[in-house]
Amino acid sequence: MKKRIIGATLLTVVCALLLSNLVGVLMFRNREMNAARDTLQELLILMDAQSADTDADGLARQFHEAAPGKRLTIIDTDGTVLADTEANPEGLEDHNNRPEVEAASATGWGKAVRRSDTLGTSMLYVAKRFADGMIGRASMPLSSIDSLVVGSLWGFVIASLAAVLLALLLARRTANRVVAPLSAVSQTLQGVLDGTGKPGLEEYQSDDELRPILRYIDKLVERLEGYIQSITDERDKVSLILDCMSEGLILLDESGRVLAINRAARALFGFPEGDEDDGALLLTRSRRLREAILECRKKGAPVVLDVDALTEDARSLRMFLSPVGDRQYEGQAVGTSILISDITELKKAEGIRSEFTANVSHELKTPLTSIKGFTDMLSSGMVASPEDQKRFITMIGVEVDRLIDLINDILKLSELESAAIEQGTERSDALAVAQDTAALLTPAARDGGVTLSVSGLSAEVAVPQSRLKELLLNLMSNGIKYTERGGRVDTTIRLQDNQVCIAVADNGIGIPPEAQGRVFERFYRVDKGRARKNGGTGLGLAIVKHITQLYGGTVTLESEVGKGSTFTVKLPLAQ
Repeated sequence: MKKRIIGATLLTVVCALLLSNLVGVLMFRNREMNAARDTLQELLILMDAQSADTDADGLARQFHEAAPGKRLTIIDTDGTVLADTEANPEGLEDHNNRPEVEAASATGWGKAVRRSDTLGTSMLYVAKRFADGMIGRASMPLSSIDSLVVGSLWGFVIASLAAVLLALLLARRTANRVVAPLSAVSQTLQGVLDGTGKPGLEEYQSDDELRPILRYIDKLVERLEGYIQSITDERDKVSLILDCMSEGLILLDESGRVLAINRAARALFGFPEGDEDDGALLLTRSRRLREAILECRKKGAPVVLDVDALTEDARSLRMFLSPVGDRQYEGQAVGTSILISDITELKKAEGIRSEFTANVSHELKTPLTSIKGFTDMLSSGMVASPEDQKRFITMIGVEVDRLIDLINDILKLSELESAAIEQGTERSDALAVAQDTAALLTPAARDGGVTLSVSGLSAEVAVPQSRLKELLLNLMSNGIKYTERGGRVDTTIRLQDNQVCIAVADNGIGIPPEAQGRVFERFYRVDKGRARKNGGTGLGLAIVKHITQLYGGTVTLESEVGKGSTFTVKLPLAQ
């Protein structure tokens, strides 16, 4: 706009200068022509005033000396040229037919501008009828007048250039003043769009022409700020929701390209922030996913898809694909939305639950089968002797005790896994509980030829005495069961980093490295035959793990085959 204003102004000025210069040159030439005519008239009047009788040759010589650049012709009443300052009169034709001569003969004066037949150039003629009737004609070439006009043109050109330069400066200044409010308005609107909100229009409020426009712009800016703030808040809200979702969310356009992918989805698929190839990477990883997207778009109905090994760490994902209609994301139509849940832990829990159910069924079935067999034999009379009957009844009692222990352990695990269990303010002395537990297990240790010992510091833990005793009972009894005669099971209590460390160490058979990561699983036994012989349920270490986690502690294992095992439980020190 600034350039257009300057260009239009300069064009107007140049056109005006051209027109004014043209008029000026014409007026200057006309003035010179009139001045030349007046000069010629004055010369003729002087010639006529000298005598009543015209001396043609004398006047010619006198005129030539007085006005060397001009021409004088004396013409007789019959048209004969009597004298001429520029040509031989004898060779000149009759001049009565010349327009200036005819006018002078008729009125006393004659004027003409024409081409001279004698000199072959354009001339300015002035003719006068003298007192004796002869015609005196004075003339001068137009070239002398034109040379004066051409000489004056330089002045016009210089003045025009100065005028154009001045017009350019004024045009630039005017353009700047005209454009300045528009630039301020543009900066104000840009500031609103950028969120800086710079007004910058106060200095133009006094302008009468701009005041109504600026008033409307102020209202527009105020509304724009409100709209932009609302849009920004909404966008931030949506971004916050998407980024804080634990589930992954992917939006696809109608052609299947990724429009948006939130932080959780990027984490699930291992996409770095700002990766432009997210869509290609996603759609090329799973044929089932591509087929599900096509099915969802084709049927217009939601599709649920479970996929494994789609991510780099081979996690299990459940995808809920839903068609999206008449919705846009950042100006582009959304075709499909994909909600992604990580069900790896859920599947693992389902597997553990299934395995637990199978193990419980198996563990319950074994003693029940034995009891059923013994009772059938007793009821059928197959066992007749009192000694055999007593032995069978004793075996039934052993299986019943084993069944009761198993059910009790299952109930304990169920109680420990319950989210509604209350953690009260009970405290217990770890050393005292360890000593009581050792006293309880002393007969079993004596029968197995194993030495029990408890040592260390007295320290209170924020664990009920019954739970702590259950924990130590399982660890110590395991040490006794898997330690050969002459072995030891030592329990040590110490303080470390504001925690109570309970270490139960034995020098028994040890645990192989490949089994150490699974010993805390339900029903897992390293030596199943030995465990069944010793009456273990396979739930003891699982109970230890759950009690420890329930009260904010940890349990670790160090073991070497043939040298023994050490279980270390760390529990928070009671405040």
